[in-house]
Amino acid sequence: MQLLSIGIPNALLSGSVFNNELEYMKNEGLDFTVNLDNRGNITFFNIDVEDRVSSKNIVKIKELVSDVISDVIVNQIDKKLIKRIIDKYYYYFDSDEKKKIENIAKSILDNDANKETFKLVKKERIFEEIEDFLKDNETIDIEGFVNFRLRDFIGEISEVVDRAVDEYMMQKEYDEFIGLLKYFVELQDSKVDVLNILIDKSGKFLFFDKEKKPITGKFLSDITIEFTGGELTDDDMLISTLIAMAPSKIYIHSLENIKSKDILDTVEKIFSNKVFICNGCSLCKVNEARK
Repeated sequence: MQLLSIGIPNALLSGSVFNNELEYMKNEGLDFTVNLDNRGNITFFNIDVEDRVSSKNIVKIKELVSDVISDVIVNQIDKKLIKRIIDKYYYYFDSDEKKKIENIAKSILDNDANKETFKLVKKERIFEEIEDFLKDNETIDIEGFVNFRLRDFIGEISEVVDRAVDEYMMQKEYDEFIGLLKYFVELQDSKVDVLNILIDKSGKFLFFDKEKKPITGKFLSDITIEFTGGELTDDDMLISTLIAMAPSKIYIHSLENIKSKDILDTVEKIFSNKVFICNGCSLCKVNEARK
């Protein structure tokens, strides 16, 4: 008799572990046969058992099948949902942008923290939903089940996509801002040939000329206030000083003291091949000797 019929989208079959899991179930001593029934874009795995099979084995088969289906949903259907949600709600992005958003969303799902909180917890909940469904139903179309019985799961994937879109837009705005700054720097006349930046042990940026003599606070204050017209954080001070001076070469000393690598990335993106990292000099040694 037919015990279960499980429909899996053909697009997932090549990467699905379903066949392997069915073989594993047989190796565990569970007696059943599997017949494939292709219906358009879906292949149904029809699981048949002998009429005399024990109720205990039936429960075990359904339990293992529920586990496999929940694994397919959490590890494969979720990726398909990401693309579907992007196409439906973020149709105004071009294909390249959609792909970038899709990759960001996948990386959010696959990072170490989410593997623990999202994958495992969600799989357990989905497993229980499937197991409960199979108590009264012998046929389950996985995609249909997700669409109509796992609305919360779809909602959670939608939140991941929304977050991916936010991250993409922030990165896009950042890249555009960096591009604007690079263009502005190219238009600037260089006020200094060489600028040395020393990062002290507190993470503060100190500026020196090409002779490694300190650049006075008044000069820095005048140039940055003229350029920005306002209060500055340390990172703002660094960027505004560099843009205002537009040095031909920038040497960064004592990089190990930097508080955030992000500011270094920003400087390197704006000034590209003008940035050099010092591996040790008299300025670095004086800094190291300070308490």
